[in-house]
Amino acid sequence: MELVVQILMLFIVAGTAVRLSFERVWVSLLFGLVAAAFVYLTYPLAIEQTKTGLAGYIADRSLREYAAIFISLEVALLVGYSFSRLELPHTRRARLIALGLRIYPGLLIFPVLFYLQSTLIFALPGVDFGVVSLLLAVGSLLLLVGLGYLMRYILPEEELRLEVYFLVQLFVFILGIIASVEETIRTAPTESPIEWRGLVLTLGVAGVCFALGAFAQRIKQYLKHK
Repeated sequence: MELVVQILMLFIVAGTAVRLSFERVWVSLLFGLVAAAFVYLTYPLAIEQTKTGLAGYIADRSLREYAAIFISLEVALLVGYSFSRLELPHTRRARLIALGLRIYPGLLIFPVLFYLQSTLIFALPGVDFGVVSLLLAVGSLLLLVGLGYLMRYILPEEELRLEVYFLVQLFVFILGIIASVEETIRTAPTESPIEWRGLVLTLGVAGVCFALGAFAQRIKQYLKHK
């Protein structure tokens, strides 16, 4: 499970880099400074952590479930941001929502930086904790700003970066759900009844949602003509 969580953190860093690639230089620099200040100011709390304590946090299923809820909510906001950039809002309410989504940069990067800081402190015994935190703070600033530039250089087209951003957030959501499940694999009984009623209901709801999504635009145009 620890490996899944680490891969999840890697996708969170990648998603933050893609997110910053849409903003101006001073916005990326400001966010990097906030992340650097967070790293340096939280090192007194990071030095109080232990390897067994961090492993215990990851092994705690209830804590992972709460984290999965927070991850799902944040992914929903960030995906909403990606869709808000596809079309300019026309109403005042839509503009306010788009502005709120743009202001919200994502908070998952901060637990990732805290975990990385605690891990580095354990990996560098004998080195002054303040020096480790200061180096990580500077590295976080350079990493976030540099990765944003790199993503903009590799993918100069904004539409393509939006697609990549959506896919990264999708992987973050999936990994967050996977990380919340029980690690123990249980064998299902050889004869288990099929819940036909639930299966039909699920297929029916999926079919209705698909039909609404497929014909919503046509219905909207038809109502306008009426």
